[in-house]
Amino acid sequence: MSPWGRQLARALTPSSDLDEIKRRQRLTAEAMALRRLKPDFGLGAITDLSALGEAAAQGAQLAPADLLTVAGFLQAARRTRAQLVPLGRELPQLSQIARHIGEFAPLIAAIEGAIDARGEVLDGASPELSALRAASRVAHDRLLERVQRILDRAVAQGIAQEAIVTERDGRYVIPIKAESRGHLPSVVHDVSSSGATVFVEPLAAVELGNGWREARLAEQREVERILRRLSALVGAEAGAIKSALGAVGEIDFAMAKAELGVELQAGLPSANDALAWVVEAPGELRLQSARHPLLRGDVVPISVVAGGPQRGVLITGPNTGGKTVALKTVGLLALMAQAGLPLPAEPGTQVPAYQGVYADIGDEQSIEQSLSTFSSHMTNIIRILRIAGPQSLVLLDELGAGTDPTEGAALGRAILTHLLELDATVVATTHHGELKLFAHATEGVVNASVEFDAETLAPTYRLAMGLPGRSNAIAIARRLGMPESVLDEALARYSPQETDMESLLASLQREQAAASEARRAEEFARGEAEEIRAGLRRRREEVEGEREALLARTELEMEQHLAAVRQALRAAEKRIAKGDKESAVSARTEMQAAERRLAEVRRARAGIQQRGSAQRRGLDHRRGRPAAPQAIEAGDVLYLEGVEQPGQALSAVDEDGYLDVQLGALRTRVHSAQVEGVGRGDGERPEQSRGWVRYDVEPAEATSRIELRGQTVEEALPAVEQFLDQAYRAGLQWLEVVHGKGTGTLRQVVRERLRRHPLVTKYEEAAPREGGAGVTIVHMAV
Repeated sequence: MSPWGRQLARALTPSSDLDEIKRRQRLTAEAMALRRLKPDFGLGAITDLSALGEAAAQGAQLAPADLLTVAGFLQAARRTRAQLVPLGRELPQLSQIARHIGEFAPLIAAIEGAIDARGEVLDGASPELSALRAASRVAHDRLLERVQRILDRAVAQGIAQEAIVTERDGRYVIPIKAESRGHLPSVVHDVSSSGATVFVEPLAAVELGNGWREARLAEQREVERILRRLSALVGAEAGAIKSALGAVGEIDFAMAKAELGVELQAGLPSANDALAWVVEAPGELRLQSARHPLLRGDVVPISVVAGGPQRGVLITGPNTGGKTVALKTVGLLALMAQAGLPLPAEPGTQVPAYQGVYADIGDEQSIEQSLSTFSSHMTNIIRILRIAGPQSLVLLDELGAGTDPTEGAALGRAILTHLLELDATVVATTHHGELKLFAHATEGVVNASVEFDAETLAPTYRLAMGLPGRSNAIAIARRLGMPESVLDEALARYSPQETDMESLLASLQREQAAASEARRAEEFARGEAEEIRAGLRRRREEVEGEREALLARTELEMEQHLAAVRQALRAAEKRIAKGDKESAVSARTEMQAAERRLAEVRRARAGIQQRGSAQRRGLDHRRGRPAAPQAIEAGDVLYLEGVEQPGQALSAVDEDGYLDVQLGALRTRVHSAQVEGVGRGDGERPEQSRGWVRYDVEPAEATSRIELRGQTVEEALPAVEQFLDQAYRAGLQWLEVVHGKGTGTLRQVVRERLRRHPLVTKYEEAAPREGGAGVTIVHMAV
């Protein structure tokens, strides 16, 4: 986690402002959504650069490593901005935070163009540095060459110890014997520990050494100038860098909250805009299957309702049964919600924005309870009574404990009464039976209990609303081996009323457990039944769909066959004129058989459509849609449910409710229940209804050529549809569609419609002398 994100986390406190709470929860929800949208999203290692930015702003020179650190952060910040800003619709708050990150492209380019990954200033950082380094290399090479020649002669003369050139204090030296140093004019820079060898700089190389040193100093001055320039650039952006650090820290903090939600397996918050589960106080606190966030392993969730009409909840039950854990879970989750943290709870949870959450919780596990302990609890409760109000959540653990049971119960009852008069929401735990009766008899207070298995002496940690808990003290003592004589004595001194109450509670708890089990079994059975019903519905729809598709294919095949028969009939009629009557009779018989088969297919398909229409019509009636008209005459224009193209009635409705309808080139038989509207055949058009646009389908005089030039696509396509329909009914075999060349858009759209049209067998471009690319020849399925 980044230093800024860590700082925000440490400074986090709950808010009592509803809008602020929703803003925080929305930000957390967006961070959880970001994990799903971009699983690889990450900020990388973020260093706190605020000190570097401030130092640079005050004129300090940053080291190359520090400048690289600045550039690395700015690169990571820019990547974060680039990933989040485009998600403004899905993640508005994270996107808005990311907008506070600057571009920093010039600064990053300046740093990365001057310093390499090893933290060394590059030759190309400036033209001056490049020239100085080139001169320094030349001076170095000349110096080294001169020293090497002098060393070679010294070795040949026997005055040098070994042929090695070394460096002392930035000067190149050679090792010679101490007794021979007078043979070589030189400057002594070092002596060996034994004194036998001296390291000298030959005078012949001193001037070259001075030149090299001057070149290095000039280079160093230019490097420092470059670093000062880059540091000044960082200083100029110090404010923007600090803003980017803050934005990245806030995003980092939001991602840390999302990570906490994953770790807690939180079902909340949900990524929605309303976040309706956070409400204004006083309101109803509902925790659905909530878990204490610090518990690990197989945690038993609890569900609690407090506030609203049910302002007080009194939890009772045995020690170690989970009362205090339930109390702490309520308080901790309320504070987590107001801090904007994800909750380990399920949908259905609701948390009010309390102005204050007050608690008096102490583990009463010690053998002794001194007056000071009781006084400490009373002091805390008195303070709570002074400041609690209608927008407060008050948590009281072991109310009335630590003193005489009778006085403790009376005091606990008075405290609860006072808090209820203040309209505060109260959740308390107790062992006092009198308080159980008080909760049962007082409006606005409800009993709750933690369950305990008396057979195994193990708490179940389940919280049951509506029933007080049993202490189970005698049962626990018996299971632990308490002598029966002692238990008998205890039972003898136990009042009959208390015995009856414990028996009644035990009976109620058993009945509640049985009812819960029965309800779970019923819900399971209902779920199974719904799955089976849904499966049967899907299978029935699949079968009906397959059957309708088969009938549709058969109908199409029959239409094609009928078209072929009609063509044969026309040929036969021509032969009749020539005297070949036998061929004509055979063709006519074949056509009649094909028409009968086609009618059967259409009736079967209409039956399927009728069942679907009846189901849809039932829904339509429930929505208040008008019923289909009943009076239909031959020649009327019909508008069928689910069919955009209007048709024409070829007959009246028969006694079974069916009639023949012409739909374009298709003739079919439908049920009258499918008819949504009727227009008279004399040209009358019915009113528009439910978004339908009605057109007159009276056929115009058929022609083999249509002119589309100058029309838009929206104008041309309906004209082409009507043109094809009229041509088919007129028996035309080939057509001309004149669309022009232009940009080619109209030609492309028209040909795509022709390619998919059932009445068209093929189409082709016209010959050049007939219009070429500006005309399409259409071959009809006649």
